[in-house]
Amino acid sequence: MRKRARRKRTRYLEDEKRHEPTGEGSVARSADQRLGAFYSAGPVMSLQETREDETQAQISQPGPVAQGEGTREHVTVFNNPGSLRLEGRTDADFDGGSFRTERTRVRPASTCEGCTGGDCVHVTGVLVATYHVTTRVTLPSVADYPDLTPCQQGRVQDAIDNVLSPHEQDHVDAFRGYNGTTRRPFDLTLCRSEFDSAIRAMFEAEEDARRQAAQDASDALDPFHFDVDLNCED
Repeated sequence: MRKRARRKRTRYLEDEKRHEPTGEGSVARSADQRLGAFYSAGPVMSLQETREDETQAQISQPGPVAQGEGTREHVTVFNNPGSLRLEGRTDADFDGGSFRTERTRVRPASTCEGCTGGDCVHVTGVLVATYHVTTRVTLPSVADYPDLTPCQQGRVQDAIDNVLSPHEQDHVDAFRGYNGTTRRPFDLTLCRSEFDSAIRAMFEAEEDARRQAAQDASDALDPFHFDVDLNCED
């Protein structure tokens, strides 16, 4: 509202100025006649209005500019806060086994499908199969965690030796269930040309079941995670 009032007074003074006489002698008199005693005494400002104006001026002034950089920090995050999750790995290579027949006896037969005469035979014997698996265990190393304190390194090494390594050994034992030699008697009546494929089918069925049993025993041990408590002081 004060701003609008000033504009009105300015227009009034400009209108009056266009009608006042010209010349140096008339300047003081015409000004006094125009403004009267109150305005002649000089401008009057409210203390409250001055303080508000000063406050507004202070608020509108641009503030100081602060700038800089923070402290750099490298953080290694493990699976759980304050702990380290250790995991091992065991690889197994199944050799697929090998087989042979022993004590094989062949006799003529007459009830074969697909062949007659001397091609139809009755065969007995023993199927001998041998299986072997090779395992390889990979364990973490304390050197994999260079930021650990000596106390923390001790805890990690203890966990590797006494918790993680025994668990991976359980995997090794499970896979080793594949190892061994089996002896299975067979008694077949078939065409002579089918003998090899029939024996191989028996062997492959046994090998598949043996491999799956070893894999299932290993799978039953997982999931397994071990978290090492790193909250310790040297």
